[in-house]
Order: sequence, then C-alpha cells, then structure tokens
Amino acid sequence: MINLQHISLKTFLSDYWQKKPLVIRNALPDFTHPLSPDELAGLALEEDIESRLVFETPNEKPYWHLKHGPFSVKDFSILPPTHWTLLVQGVDRLIPEVYALLDHFNFIPQWRIDDIMISYAVLHGSVGPHYDNYDVFLYQAKGRREWSLTTKNCNSQNYRNGLELRIMNQFDIEECIILEEGDMLYLPPHVGHYGISLSDECMTYSFGYRSYQGQELLESFSDYLSEQGLFKNLYQDPDWSNLQDTSEIIPSAWLNAQKLLHQLINDEKIMQSWFGCFATRLDQQAELQLPTPLEDDELIDLPGFMDEIKAGLNLVRNASCRFAYRNKNKHAEYQFYVNGSTWDVDGVHQNLLRYIANNRYLSYKMLSTYLNTKENQLFIYNLWKLQWLHAEENLM
Repeated sequence: MINLQHISLKTFLSDYWQKKPLVIRNALPDFTHPLSPDELAGLALEEDIESRLVFETPNEKPYWHLKHGPFSVKDFSILPPTHWTLLVQGVDRLIPEVYALLDHFNFIPQWRIDDIMISYAVLHGSVGPHYDNYDVFLYQAKGRREWSLTTKNCNSQNYRNGLELRIMNQFDIEECIILEEGDMLYLPPHVGHYGISLSDECMTYSFGYRSYQGQELLESFSDYLSEQGLFKNLYQDPDWSNLQDTSEIIPSAWLNAQKLLHQLINDEKIMQSWFGCFATRLDQQAELQLPTPLEDDELIDLPGFMDEIKAGLNLVRNASCRFAYRNKNKHAEYQFYVNGSTWDVDGVHQNLLRYIANNRYLSYKMLSTYLNTKENQLFIYNLWKLQWLHAEENLM
C-alpha cells in the first residue's frame, strides 16, 4: 500500500477521498523504475497504443498544441529543448512491472481503476491548467514538478475556445506544491491543477480512476435491459373519467410513468446484475488489447493443464481484463463478472472466485488447493483458453 505517512487509511478515505487534495511524501518507498524515457517513447511509436504530445509556445498563439500518436523517430528528433510533454495511456496493460504497481492501491476496489498513464516532460513541459472528472494519484517518478491548484471556476464554461486541449481560461491559484522524486499528489474530481516540469527529465505516473456520470449510467442501464430482454411491463393509463381538456397531461399520467420506472429502479436483482456488468466493461482501447484466444494446436487438455499448475505454473490475470463478483444471497452464492458480462460459475468454489478476482498474480500453490472439483478446474481452464489468465512467463 502507498505510504500515507501521518494519517491513517481510514482518515484518508473519510476526509480526503473525493473531497480534497493530499500531498503524500515518499509515497512508494520501494519504487524502482519499470521503464526508461526511451522505452516510453518506444511505446508511443506503436499503432495500437494511445499516445499524445503536448507543446506549449509561450510567445506564440494559440500557445497550446496537441498531436496524437503513433509517432515516428523523426518526430522525437525535431522536438524543441523545452516546453513539451509526451503522454502514453494504459501502460499498465503493456508493462508487467507497471501493472504490479496497482497492488499499492487495493484500498480502492480494483474495478474502479481506469489505467496508469505515464508522462515524460522536459524543462517547463506541461499539459496546461485543467481539471478532471475523476480521482487521480500523481506519482513523481523522476525529476521535480511544481503543481498549482484551484477549486475555483472548475466548470466547462471556463475552457479556452478553439483548442483541442481542455485548457482553463481563468486559473486562480489557491495552493502551490513542489513534488520531489518519490512524492505523490492525490486529486479528487473538479480540482484544477497545473503541473510544470522543473527538471530536464520529469516522469509522472497518473493512477486514474473511472468516473460515472448520471447520463452514462442511464444509457448503460437502458442498453442492458434491451440486451437482456428485461422489464417489458406496459405503461398503464390513469382514470380518464374526469378529463376536461383533451391535450392536458394531468399529474396522474406522468406519475404512472414515474411509478413504472420506480419499479424498474427498485428491482434489486436487475440493478445488481447490471451494475456488475457496467463496472467491469472495457473501454475501446482495452477491448482492442484483449489477447487472442488460444488456437486448438496451442491447447493442452484439461488434465495436462492441471498437472502444469501442480508442477509450478503461476498464472497472471491479463492486464486489460476486469474481474469482479458479488454475493447474491445469504447462502454465499456468487455472481461473477468479467469484461462487462456475467460468467457461469455454477459449482465453482466461492473462495476460488474471490482469489482470482482479488489477485492479479495467482500462485500455483493457492490454485492447486482448488483443483479438487471439475467445476473449479474448468473455470480456470476456460479463462486460460481465452488468455484472460495466462502463464507468468508470458507477461509481455
């Protein structure tokens, strides 16, 4: 877990999480660099990896410029000496050692994490003053960065027009912070922040969390009902016997519609199943990065695969995948979700479900304790065939 220094985890969650910023000094004492700046730039050359370059021209309008990857070696060779930043999204899905950093944040549910973005900036490099709609931990992995913060005017009307980047027009600084190497800044949604590199080489790891807007929830819920063929109850007319004006919408008419929708929202079984699918759904980039299922000639049979686990085969959850579960009832029957869908876990031991959902790295010793039933074996085997669980040595 991250080193919260002088406050407890309980205090962080009650007083800071989604409420106010927190500076955490020496947040990851055992941190070692998973990749170099050159290796990060190498990722930005790849077609299927989301990357961006942000330039600032302080003396030339429009001052801020954005270029999307993939980039070429030539693109990097002609960059100016100052005032630019490279950003690469989803590095946790690409580099196993970056993926492992997520274990420091297990005090927040795993299904809430979005991705780890890594930025590299030269002196004065920045992406400009802006705010986000999500929680983020900003870890200073290399160099120094100055952060200016504000809670004022963090709204969509305060963005500069005509820019691809979301740059706040008015930014009234309320607090200034300098992060040294190893420090971390937590920011809740809608806190304006403006980070400027103070070093020739500045690397920041952004541990970003998902944000759920009400409209997004409603659209997803509606799509789920349609896909599942659920809740086809008909709207019932009110009593029209006292109707006087034929075009008036009387209160009982819309109240009947509200009542019907309340029945839907209050159906806990539907709501719980939908939310599990919603919470584990993948974004477009993660969908593209899902592994290809094993071909028949790459498979070994079920007994052979079980023997490999017993002989020492550790497994790893694919970094693009999302796993979650919920306890359906007092009998500890579980519903399991993977990548936006429910998974048939009939007969699978609840402790195995919890172990796989809660751990990114799966020890053969622990897995071997659950190989006593065919249901448990098939559950692991089918996830492996899809490569949603894969051998530890094949992390890349």
